[in-house]
Formats: sequence, C-alpha cells, structure tokens
Amino acid sequence: MGFFQTFLGLRHPKDGNELVGIWERGDDQFSGCVVRVEREVNELVGKIIVSTQKMLTAGWNIGDRKWRLIEANPEGLWQLMDLRKQYDTQSKKVLSIDYAHYWISLGDHGKKICLHQSKVPIFAAQKWSKIG
Repeated sequence: MGFFQTFLGLRHPKDGNELVGIWERGDDQFSGCVVRVEREVNELVGKIIVSTQKMLTAGWNIGDRKWRLIEANPEGLWQLMDLRKQYDTQSKKVLSIDYAHYWISLGDHGKKICLHQSKVPIFAAQKWSKIG
C-alpha cells in the first residue's frame, strides 16, 4: 500500500470476494449504471444490469460485460479490463468496442471502488458504490 492510497483511505481488495456484488456508478456522465460482479467459470466479470438512458442511446446494453479479467497481479494489486464503445450519433451505430485497463482501489470499508488508469490512485477515473 502506497502513501497516496493510505492518505486517500483506499486499499487493495483482499480477494475477489470483496468485489462480488452489485455496484452503482456515480459522479460522472454514466452515474446510475449498475453492474453485478460475479464469478463466471474461473473469472470474475461485471455485467450491466441497469443502464441509464444516456448509455442506452450511446450503444450500451443490459447484459454487456462492462468488466472482465478482474484479478490480482503477482504483486497483489487488483486490476480489470473495462468495456469502451465508440458510438456514432449520426448513424446510431457502435463503431468499435475494446477494453481499457484499470487499477482497482477499495474505500469506505469495502463499500466504494475507485478505478484508476495509473497504479498511483491520485485521480479516480470512475467511482462505484456497493449497493448489494
């Protein structure tokens, strides 16, 4: 655990069980999106179970695998791959789909997730709250 994580009250998950559950996104344009994290075969995945109208009109769907490959690296740092979609508003079609790498930090006694594009979590790219 680094200085910034401790200063911000964040920590790394102990194991994948802390991440299993229902998470709601907040503090950005996709606030209100809800993802269920569950074990699928030998992998933790997060699927969209509630989508916002803004997301639906940008090509996102209920059941999309928003997160995949949720796992710890050999150093014990948790990471995941987060679904991204490039959407064309003129044609109303998804032009491309890929996944971006994020680091995971837990806060508020395991009730908040912050996703960071850097190992040092100075700025959270996404914030999620556990609701179930």
